[in-house]
Amino acid sequence: MHGEAQPNSDTVERLEEQSALLRRIYEAEFGKDPASRATESARSNLIALKHSIRQIYGESVAVDITNALAFASACGDK
Repeated sequence: MHGEAQPNSDTVERLEEQSALLRRIYEAEFGKDPASRATESARSNLIALKHSIRQIYGESVAVDITNALAFASACGDK
């Protein structure tokens, strides 16, 4: 098994930008219709990003990054 990667500042910045875009899409779709397929898809994209961060960087880094990016409040995933 290999060690967990550590994100550098450029990576964190890209993750912030990507999550901000996904969150804006989610919030726009939620505002139109909270129960729509588009809203669920946008929510799934946020959750998928969180899980990808966890797979790449490990649990402790994922918790730090996702807390900082407010994933839990956006997508209801803890």
